[in-house]
Amino acid sequence: MKKIIFGFIVVLILAVGAGIYYTVSNLDAIVKAAIEQYGSQTTKTAVRVEKVQIKLTEGDGAIHGLTVANPDDFSQKQAFSLGEIGLGIDLQSLKEEPFIINHITVRAPQVFVEINKDKKTNLNELMKNLETGKSAKPGSGQSAAREPRLIIKRLTFEQGRIAAKVTPLSKDYDLKLPSINMANLGGSQGTTPTELTREILKRLTDAALAEIKKKGIDDELDKLKARAQEKIDAEKAKLKDNVDSKIEVEKRKAEEKLKNLLR
Repeated sequence: MKKIIFGFIVVLILAVGAGIYYTVSNLDAIVKAAIEQYGSQTTKTAVRVEKVQIKLTEGDGAIHGLTVANPDDFSQKQAFSLGEIGLGIDLQSLKEEPFIINHITVRAPQVFVEINKDKKTNLNELMKNLETGKSAKPGSGQSAAREPRLIIKRLTFEQGRIAAKVTPLSKDYDLKLPSINMANLGGSQGTTPTELTREILKRLTDAALAEIKKKGIDDELDKLKARAQEKIDAEKAKLKDNVDSKIEVEKRKAEEKLKNLLR
């Protein structure tokens, strides 16, 4: 996973990078546009933001209503919807890299997990999009800016929900997303948004899927698969019996013909 993150995380970190590099009066609009543009390019789905409020001189910011659309072939409109993202930047660290983000708090995140009729999971398909959504290489016709090195001292997901739609079982689930707390991301030297988001995605994915497994969805899908295989095996056996019967009938006919010839 190269651009690995559920769209909103990668664009969030890129947005912080944008805030660091572009200290201008219309910073909110720049960050909003950056989130939507780079997020959509990275996830290969529509990323939208309602409002951005960045107070760079105070080291505070908030991003409201960030949503990431589902990949194709899924019925739910969104893969993620966030109520509010709050962040705090260490202003003293802006003199040189690594830049330090004191905290990122994601409040009321909603994760929409969907398993479609082909038993594909939207989060897995989104991760595939992210894997191939790397920034273009030099000479590809797109600019490839160097990623800043960042340190995130604390990142928290709180008061989240998981909405799971399992089409093969015709079931929907409304589950609580446990609080997720991460600390000292990037170590002492810092790392790129790509590397940071790789770690964040894994933690968030594992947490969401673990809650779904607790509800026995995997077991139900395994049972469904086993029943389907039993039907296939039964049809194969029935077909084999029919073929064997026909072969036996033809064999008897041939034997009768041979007897008649020898009389």
